[in-house]
Amino acid sequence: MRFRLATLAAASLAVTAAAAQVPARIDFQRDVQPIFRDHCITCHGPDQQMNGLRLDRRADAMRGGLQAEIGPGNAQGSRLYHRLIGTALGPRMPPAGPLTDDQIETIRQWIDDGAEWPDEAAGETPAPAVDPDAARLMTSIREGDRSAIDGLLGANARVVRLRGPGGSTPLMAAALYGDAALVTRLLKLGADPNATNSAGATALMWAVPDADKMRALVDAGADVNARSDDRRTPLVIVSGIVGAMPALKLLLDYGADPSILHPNDPSPLSETARVDEPEMFRLLQEYLGGSKNAAFVPRRAREPAQGIYTSPRYDPGRAARPTAVGVTAATPSVIREAVERSLPLLQDTGVAFIKQAGCVSCHHNTLVSMAVAAARTNGYAVNEATATQHRDAIGAYLESWRERTIQNIPIAGAVDTMSYLLLGMAAENYPPDAATDAQAIWLKRRQARDGRWPVQTHRPPIESNDIEVTAVTMRALQVFAPPSQRDEFAKAIDRGRDWLMTARATNTEERAFRLLGLWWAHAPSDAITRAAADLLAIQRQDGGWSQTDTMASDAYATGEALVALRESGAVAPNDRAYRKGLEFLLRTQIDDGSWVVETRSVPIQAYFESGFPYGVNQWISAAATAWATTALALSK
Repeated sequence: MRFRLATLAAASLAVTAAAAQVPARIDFQRDVQPIFRDHCITCHGPDQQMNGLRLDRRADAMRGGLQAEIGPGNAQGSRLYHRLIGTALGPRMPPAGPLTDDQIETIRQWIDDGAEWPDEAAGETPAPAVDPDAARLMTSIREGDRSAIDGLLGANARVVRLRGPGGSTPLMAAALYGDAALVTRLLKLGADPNATNSAGATALMWAVPDADKMRALVDAGADVNARSDDRRTPLVIVSGIVGAMPALKLLLDYGADPSILHPNDPSPLSETARVDEPEMFRLLQEYLGGSKNAAFVPRRAREPAQGIYTSPRYDPGRAARPTAVGVTAATPSVIREAVERSLPLLQDTGVAFIKQAGCVSCHHNTLVSMAVAAARTNGYAVNEATATQHRDAIGAYLESWRERTIQNIPIAGAVDTMSYLLLGMAAENYPPDAATDAQAIWLKRRQARDGRWPVQTHRPPIESNDIEVTAVTMRALQVFAPPSQRDEFAKAIDRGRDWLMTARATNTEERAFRLLGLWWAHAPSDAITRAAADLLAIQRQDGGWSQTDTMASDAYATGEALVALRESGAVAPNDRAYRKGLEFLLRTQIDDGSWVVETRSVPIQAYFESGFPYGVNQWISAAATAWATTALALSK
């Protein structure tokens, strides 16, 4: 016994000593930056960024790699911290050996204290000063205002050599938004085809996959092997775009190198597999010296979903299903009380999630935006200061990804998440800008040949099927198509609608979004009527809808079904089936304003408490509460 007590005492002293070696207040430059420099920058610095993560520059580090890595104020929800302490999210880092306990504690404390990273240590090169004439010209190009473009170029032709926001040039704007004639015109006026912006991108990278604009640039001397700060070349960008074979051939013909410099660089071959383009894959194989008949395996077939298991064990005492309010009569006053119970909880948790996760979600953010917008439109009081903070935080997040997105690097979740984020911004009437343009352009490039947008991740029920992704993407493109490209985007939306017309829906999520998608895309009224009847046919006797045939009715499925039926105009507010659905929601609401739904999705991020109740079920319960609140708010 004395030996055991002595051992415990020694361990306690060791922990105390270790804690004493960590400063009470962490200073980034003194305490954290040296750890990054000595142990992380080799793999996550200027030369290579494994998993897309770069830790030598603040903007890149805070945005994360394949997904957010640092949630300021929330080490438990930060992937970076979990990669340092164990293997729950993958191999423990750094590869050469774990950090000391003191170093890990320093990073944990730094994150929990807000991950302060001062400007003087940001590691970012200041962007060139913005020339107002260049900025005006770039805005006119984005808007497709030919008269304004002519006036600006006529008054000051040298504007083509000046810089706009982010160090970008008018030629880059023409490459992204304009046509080949405008690109050629700016080149003749002296625009530099190899000028780079603050992200190291060039006009050729922004021009893909338009072969005519690309040809004008390469004929003027654009470097086909230019490499951005994110290690993207024009060929890598083109390889990840559906139907970009003409652009791919052009780059290869002009000497683009399909090989990679470093083992962890993005691979053109992998990009073609990501978008299921076998002919592009085989062409690249041929240029690399391999067989043009080499086996092609789409990425989704090669990479099964893997779960993340940092969440605590289910604790019935902490996360037990609470008692519902139990009100059954769907009177105006009862509905108002239910909505007013839910709104504060939703608004608070929406803002908190962004702060804690370092990213934006469908469940805590987009669906919350939709609920808040529906409540406001229907006469409910919302916290406008919180709503503005929420909207602006999402806008800032999209802006932080703008440069990467133009280079064909998507936000985590790809088309599923990106389309959902724009759906939420549309609900809040967010004005289109360069950041939403980038997301919309990326989404359009991922449309499959048959008109749909294939699901990229599998997180049922929110992101689980092609119908939902297609419908939400169509809506995103409707609202956020760049002004100069609206006709082109309208054609993509029409193709999506044609696919939805014949798509077969098998569960509530698919039926609800098929109805919404057809309505958003202005499908024939008889098609909308049939889609609504298909959704109504699976309503349960208790008035609710279930996610699948084998599940019980819940607030998630019921809320989205009612929203689809009401938004599309398929049912009137006094329709009996609709009223039964409202009664189900009122009967199952919890007294704190929430609804609880059990999760059935494999987790893909570090677990943390977001402020919404129900522990491991908080993500889906937040989504269910948002859908239910929206449905009730629309019931007038």
